[in-house]
Amino acid sequence: MNNHYPPLTAAYLRHQTELQRFLWRQVNCREAAADLLQDTFLHIADYPGQDIIANCRAFLYRVAGNLALDYLRSQARQQARDGGPLNEDWQCPCPLPEQLVQGEQQWLATESWLCGLPALNRQIWCLRRLDGKRHQHIAAELQISERQVERVLYQTGLMLADANLDDG
Repeated sequence: MNNHYPPLTAAYLRHQTELQRFLWRQVNCREAAADLLQDTFLHIADYPGQDIIANCRAFLYRVAGNLALDYLRSQARQQARDGGPLNEDWQCPCPLPEQLVQGEQQWLATESWLCGLPALNRQIWCLRRLDGKRHQHIAAELQISERQVERVLYQTGLMLADANLDDG
């Protein structure tokens, strides 16, 4: 080894393989570890007062460790700012065009089915399914028996099943 190197550069050249492994364990990325190893060299190359450093190897590890910590902090800030890493399984919440067309066709078929129901069936079905009213409230509102409400809802359910509108 050339004796003309400053002490930190000579120590860097002796320990660069182990420093790279250390950095790789810190950041868990080979490319980032290689970049940080290069940054370590840039930090120590012209460091003033190299002659007074008692343990050059420990100093190199301190510089490399600080750079790794800075890198990890910047990655955490970037992920917080960007919303984290992209998940390839993430899907857009907007429906696909085919789903929009299918939904519109299903709505038109349901609307047509509702318009084709007898008035009492349509009224009871809407009060129950759309307004969420209980049988006894529907019966009181329409002045019919609860039993009749149940019977009409049962019949309407059979008609709905025959129309195949609940499949989707």
